[in-house]
Amino acid sequence: MKRSTHCPTGFASASLYTAVLSLLALLAACAQVGKATDLNPDRFAPWQDTIEEYRLRPGDQIEIKLTYNPELSDRVLIGPDGRIALTLVGVVQAEGKTADELAKELTERFGKELRRPDVVVILREYSQRAVLVGGEVVQPGVHPLVGHIGVLEGILMAGGLKDTADAQQVALIRRGPDHRPMLRVVDVKSILTGGPNANDVPLHADDVIYVPRSNIAEVDLWIDQYVNQLLPFTRSFNYTINKNLAPGTVF
Repeated sequence: MKRSTHCPTGFASASLYTAVLSLLALLAACAQVGKATDLNPDRFAPWQDTIEEYRLRPGDQIEIKLTYNPELSDRVLIGPDGRIALTLVGVVQAEGKTADELAKELTERFGKELRRPDVVVILREYSQRAVLVGGEVVQPGVHPLVGHIGVLEGILMAGGLKDTADAQQVALIRRGPDHRPMLRVVDVKSILTGGPNANDVPLHADDVIYVPRSNIAEVDLWIDQYVNQLLPFTRSFNYTINKNLAPGTVF
């Protein structure tokens, strides 16, 4: 899959690739079967639309405030490895925790050195969010996720659908609360035409959109690979063997 020129760099791309690395094998399975509905459902957790509390990620900038020891307060950037470094407590894993969970852990750690540790964690700046769009789109790759958009807008960010796309079987893959991937099939064609299944799905950071090939596209691919490239004739080939046959030859 060609990497898009829109691929963000730095913390955002590192975070995205960490989140979707295990999903790429599932995308390969999508490419083999051609249909999202052909995927083994045992690979995926049941889909959930509930929004989980935000968890810190590389590239987030957070403020660590100590109420009774303001001289130890600091504003830090979560590194690509998901960790931060603070005076007195050293290196702490921040990625994957909520702000309250991190504050509780830091309170315990500072409590070993301070008499009244009271820590508050405030998220000051979010890291750049992104989604991965693959399959039958014009510009597959990593694309920034800006604002509140759905699957259709995600596909448009990737240059739109190719003529070979199956817009009724678009796979949306998302990591669930237990970190297992969840799969939902989205009928983008109905969204475009206002059909009965016109239900778009809001995208989350690190979502994976995969657009499979249409049945006709699969046939065209087979003809190209196994006929045009392997056999010594083309679809427009005019058979001339008859002129070499002896008179009276019958097929």
